[in-house]
Parts: sequence; structure tokens; C-alpha cells
Amino acid sequence: MPDTSTDAFLSGQYLPVAPGKIEAELTRLWGPAAEEVGGPVYDNPNVTRVVLANLVVQADCENAGRLVATLDDVVARFPSRSIVLGMSREGGREIKAEVAALCHLPAPGMPQVCSERILLRAGPQAFDLLPGAVRPLLETNLPVVLWWTGDPRSTEALYRDLASDATRIILDLPDTHTDPEALRFGLDPTINAYARDSAWFGITRWRGLIAQFFDGPHGTESIRRIESVTVEAIAASDGPPPRLAIWVAAWLAGQFGWKPLSRSQPETGRIDATFGAEDREVRVTIIVKTDASVEEVRLHAVTIETSDSEGPASYRLARPEGRPNEIRAEICSDKTCALPRVVVTPDLDASRRIAAALESARSDPPFRRALPHALWLLTS
Repeated sequence: MPDTSTDAFLSGQYLPVAPGKIEAELTRLWGPAAEEVGGPVYDNPNVTRVVLANLVVQADCENAGRLVATLDDVVARFPSRSIVLGMSREGGREIKAEVAALCHLPAPGMPQVCSERILLRAGPQAFDLLPGAVRPLLETNLPVVLWWTGDPRSTEALYRDLASDATRIILDLPDTHTDPEALRFGLDPTINAYARDSAWFGITRWRGLIAQFFDGPHGTESIRRIESVTVEAIAASDGPPPRLAIWVAAWLAGQFGWKPLSRSQPETGRIDATFGAEDREVRVTIIVKTDASVEEVRLHAVTIETSDSEGPASYRLARPEGRPNEIRAEICSDKTCALPRVVVTPDLDASRRIAAALESARSDPPFRRALPHALWLLTS
């Protein structure tokens, strides 16, 4: 007779388990139905268990709904042992645990690829017990990624404790209305040298297209002639400029060695700043337009203007109206304009940003060079 608890587990249902017996219960639930990559070979496995990393996820009760769908997508792309810290407002000094499997079919006729999810629920009086509960659950010889979705200052001791074990940290806070000091603390290299902001991965494709403008033999000279940069973003409502746009400006400043000089007080929908670049100043403007129809903040355009003895030139990337999955690249001067080209490149949604963070190199010098500039632009 089939084990109904195993069937429920493999179908994604959460099953309660005593915190001290999680590993034993997982072994029982996987049973002979599962073939572990690198483990024993079974004659007729129904599923293949794959674990590429330990993914420790901090989830507040306020953002749990948003996180669940994103986590499902991320683990389908990057199979991991997910240890979700469900931080609730419940009283009592105890941890409650549940386990489930997340499975997907890689190709017709192939066994399902599955990984496990462990939910540890705790209230404020039990937060200090979580690190001791997490450590025995970590798969040995695999990276430990800490995905943090709330203000790390609110549970500073817990954040520091888990960060000390992490191979890398993904700080995943709302793109707008996030206190810059929460970012400053969460990305502090003295806590973990490999912490990055999830919004940083949202500009990956834009960075690549901007870099192509300056790849030619005269690229260095063009960089030295930059006079202004304008970054445009679109958001659903009014507010301060999103980090998605700020990271573009910060990345340019970090890569080109610009020095911050002056900045206007951040206001709704705009930041004006000036950077020093060798013998000149570079004006940077970040503008946000509102569109109630957009679900997530997205970049709309980046314009870089240069000038020399032969006159001004403009390098521009922009999403054409009505075509949100394309970027149009244009180079124009007083003398000539190159034939525009269109690149199909959708914005990275939340799950693709996290997956990109997991798949990227652990060390990221461009991010470290950009970070001080981003914090400077964000601080009021």
C-alpha cells in the first residue's frame, strides 16, 4: 500500500514534524521513490532529488504571500534545500517545523526533479533559537545563501548570526521607500563581504548594453567626454527614485572612477547629482514617471551625452512605447546618427533576479565599487 504521507509530501503539502526529527522524517518521506544525485541508484525512481545549495530564507508574515510564488520559481530554476524562517508575532519560546517537497518535470518521460523545503516558524521570543535550528539542517559541502527580505536591523542579532555562516547574502527589500540605513547595515562588508542588493541584478542587461557603447577603439576617449547621464524609470505610484535606477548611475560612477560632489535633496520622482571626473563635472539626473498599470518598477531609458571639439553626441537606450520587452539602442551626433538597433530583452522579474544572484559569481567588484555611490545618492 502506498505511503499517503509520502504522496502528500511529494505533491507539495506541508507536513508537521518535530524540529529535532526533521532529517529522519525527510529520509522516511523521500523513501525509495527518490534517487539522490550522487547517492544510491534505484531501479525505478519516481523523482530525482537535486540540491545545489542551502537557501536560508527570512520571511516576515507581512511579505509571506509575495515570497511564496517567487521562491517556487527560484527553486525550480536553481534546486536548493530551502530553509524558510517564518518569523511571526506568535508568543512562546518554541519553534514549529513543517516539511514539503517542490517538484517540477524537466522533460516529458523524465523523473520529476525535486528539492525539499523546511519551514521553521518562530515568534519574537524564539528568534534566538533559529540559528541553532538551522545549522544542523545545512547540507555539507554546499554553499549557504541567506536570502533576507526584511529590515535586518529589526532582528540585528539574528541577522549577524546567520550572516556569519553564509557564503553569500541576497538582501531583497522593496525597491522604493526602503530606509537607506537598512541597506547600509545589510550590505556592510564587515558583516559579510558577499552581500548584494537584489535590485542590482535588475540592471544586468542594461549594464551590458551600455558597456557595448564604449567597447570600440575610441571607447576610452568617449568615456572621458561624458557630460551628463539621465536615467528614467517607471513606477506605479509617486515616491523617491527606485534603487533600480540609482544602481545604473552608481555603477557608471564606480566603473568610471567618478567622485561624488553635490546632490540635491531627494524629492518625489527625481534626484540631481554632480560627480567629478578628472578635469570636468558630470551631471546625473534620475527621473521617475508614474504609471498605475505597471506591477513592478522598471527602467525606461538611459541617456549618456558627451561633447568634444567636434560637437555633442548622445548614446541612448530606451524601451519603445508599447513594447516593454525590447530596448532600442541609438547613437547620434551633430554630424551623423547610426542606424538604431532593437534588442529583445525583458526586464528581470523578482524570481529571475534572485536566480541570477544565485547563479552569479560570488565576488562582484563592480557592485562593491558602485555601493558607496548608491548609498550616497539614496541618503537624504
